[in-house]
Amino acid sequence: RQIMLTHLNVDQARFIALLAKAARAQRDALLGKAKEQALGEAPAARGEHNPTAPLGLDPLPEASPQAAELRAAIESLSSDARAELYTLKRIGEGDLAADKWHRGIAEADLLGDAAVIADILEDADLHDHVMKGLYEAQLAA
Repeated sequence: RQIMLTHLNVDQARFIALLAKAARAQRDALLGKAKEQALGEAPAARGEHNPTAPLGLDPLPEASPQAAELRAAIESLSSDARAELYTLKRIGEGDLAADKWHRGIAEADLLGDAAVIADILEDADLHDHVMKGLYEAQLAA
């Protein structure tokens, strides 16, 4: 069963992913290359480990162009389109199966629009999660 976006189109999702990638690059440049020992965390057992990921995009100043563009793009979407973006992100994170699309939409409705916006903006790996979500939902061309 293929997922059909009804309020968000694939190009909008890709555009937001690109904005997120630019914001992440700016954030990483601002933070520099922090050593894992300096952050006091144990290294990951497997896979890529980014010790600054839990910081989200918080280190970026609110007025930074990349963060402002990302926020504006997300806020310009309708509430229903944001719920679909949130669901794509959750699928890309591996927290939701693509065939459980309706659960992601219901979760977004329960959280409310402000919490959905905050959750999306706090994801430092938003680009990767949205792109993987599109792939998992068989929406990537």
